[in-house]
Amino acid sequence: MRQLTFEMSADVIPFSSAPGAVAKGSYTEVIVSEGSALQPFQLLPVLAHCNAHQRWLLWLSPDQAMNKQWLISAGLKDCPVIHMATRYATQRELVIKALSSAKSHIILEWEGELEVEERKALRQLAEQHGTHLFLIRREGL
Repeated sequence: MRQLTFEMSADVIPFSSAPGAVAKGSYTEVIVSEGSALQPFQLLPVLAHCNAHQRWLLWLSPDQAMNKQWLISAGLKDCPVIHMATRYATQRELVIKALSSAKSHIILEWEGELEVEERKALRQLAEQHGTHLFLIRREGL
């Protein structure tokens, strides 16, 4: 597998708000095709720049395990990252709880269909709670 690296300067992409300001969250949806060079874990460094490690980084995926070497190579050795395995039946409930807690930024590998109303609800929750949500969907699902 080919691994891509991301290098970003905090002054180029200002994800975080000024001290004391209410952070506005965001919703980003990425659709990847089978065999894509982009892997969801590669978005972890992007989330790490969102607010200078003031929140956990949460990666919700159906079947990949966290690899400590990925975190080290992405510059996230000391960053609080949690990986949780999800299943189609529980993914919606789990992401709603995570968004509502406002304790983490999230990468979610969504299984199955995503209805317009679900997408709208997730976007509203992310924005309301100051959470940056990257939703990854596989092409054709």
